[in-house]
Amino acid sequence: MTGAPGSGKSTLVNRITTHLRKRGKSVGIVAIDPTSPFTGGAILGDRIRMQQHALDEGVFIKSLATRGHLGGLSASTIDIVNVLDAMGKDIILIETVGVGQDEVEIVKVAHNGTSWSSVPGLGDDNPGDQAGILEIAEPVRHQQIRPGRRR
Repeated sequence: MTGAPGSGKSTLVNRITTHLRKRGKSVGIVAIDPTSPFTGGAILGDRIRMQQHALDEGVFIKSLATRGHLGGLSASTIDIVNVLDAMGKDIILIETVGVGQDEVEIVKVAHNGTSWSSVPGLGDDNPGDQAGILEIAEPVRHQQIRPGRRR
């Protein structure tokens, strides 16, 4: 899940997780948050939006700060995804930090497609405002599911 800051990525990941848990799937969530350029800290606020899953043993949420890494992910995202895969999670969801036009590193990591959320009205006057980021989202009907992969 990727998209503009404040576009509802965490809320959507939360709802998808609720849906998957009702179907008995175990879920791993990697949530990327921005790092302060002044203090180096991160709020890791995605967990606040996903509190209903905090005590669910079928859900594992790992928040990561970007720590200056560009592209919408953290430098350790792939390592965390591999750990969640080794833990046997049925589904692994990755939520990028709020991104702009060219922060599309998620396409190198996601195996079954990328979803994109936007703030209403963003780019309506000029579709070129969204160039780059729009090109990474895949309609569900076109996604290729690779055998043996859980993500």
